[in-house]
Amino acid sequence: MKTGILRITIIPLTVAMISSCGQETSEWTEPWPDRIELLIADSIGVETGDSNYVFGAVGDVCFGAGGEILVLDQAGGHARAFSGDGEFITRIGGPGSGPGELSLPLSLACLDDGRIFILDPMYNSYEIYDGSDFSFIEQISLWGNNPPMDPWGLDANAYLGLKFEMDQTEAVLTGVSTLGRFRMGEENPEYSYNVDEFPVDLSDFGGLVKNMLCSMVFTGDRRGRVFFSVMSTDNYEVSGFLSDGTELLCISIDIHPVPRTQREMDEEKAYMESWVSRLGGIPIEWESDPFRLMITGLGVDVLDRLWVQRGTETAPVFDIFDMNGEHLLSAKFPREGHSWKFHIDHHGILAWEEDPESGTQKIYLLELPDM
Repeated sequence: MKTGILRITIIPLTVAMISSCGQETSEWTEPWPDRIELLIADSIGVETGDSNYVFGAVGDVCFGAGGEILVLDQAGGHARAFSGDGEFITRIGGPGSGPGELSLPLSLACLDDGRIFILDPMYNSYEIYDGSDFSFIEQISLWGNNPPMDPWGLDANAYLGLKFEMDQTEAVLTGVSTLGRFRMGEENPEYSYNVDEFPVDLSDFGGLVKNMLCSMVFTGDRRGRVFFSVMSTDNYEVSGFLSDGTELLCISIDIHPVPRTQREMDEEKAYMESWVSRLGGIPIEWESDPFRLMITGLGVDVLDRLWVQRGTETAPVFDIFDMNGEHLLSAKFPREGHSWKFHIDHHGILAWEEDPESGTQKIYLLELPDM
């Protein structure tokens, strides 16, 4: 039985108000115009020089169990470990097909016991490394295709992931995406928090990639709580669950849809077509949405606050809530751009830009704001 559900719906002042979770109103006012500015404490990465600090293509970033900063370099086919203050420690894995080597690494995460795992869909596997000396432990390959995507470490050595499958019923091909809690070494999820079905057109590979990789953002914490948002241009909504699948909260805010500029759409199209081609060698036609995404990221910090990253403005903006769904403050990142990514957990906040105008990627360490 689901208990303890808290639904928070915030609708700003309007002339003609339509009261419903996620619906628009005829006029709109920004609910939290006052925002603190996030401060950059340090950065990792250089344009030229020491190769340990030059990144080819940052695919993912997270913290290790001891607060180390782990950076997945897709172009180099490896991850790198840095200390909490940015000093290079070692490389993890490397390009190749042998034990512990990587072919097409997409994302990385850290389990509760410190083990690091890197998703390599080319091998339909996770490559597992020791969190202390970063040595290779084993390859876990349980799936004929499509291991759970974008893994996020939870409690009790479980992880959160998005599993994509196809279901053929007569002549109809349907894609099924399941956000679930998985145990390392087990094929199927312990709990499923969200299941989404959509028609699959194999002639539209760009649409398939969008449904597989760009349909949802989610996060979890070491208490096993899970938070997710279906990516949308007109619906700002976040759902939260306890580790056992009990619904915890639903936050919904009326945010006005924001049109994208033609330049934004052209830049996204060029980047995504290049990115997919670089990874799999398959050309796609990417169709950019004419509106900006409402929510582009989530995280839970050491003060037990839920961070919701908006994509509606020219610089990343965060709405920060407590675990009752009450808004505490909002914050703005001091750099513009729509390809900024963030990793937020109990160790801190990391930021990086997927497609920087300068062409040089860096990892930024941010200061955690007070209440």
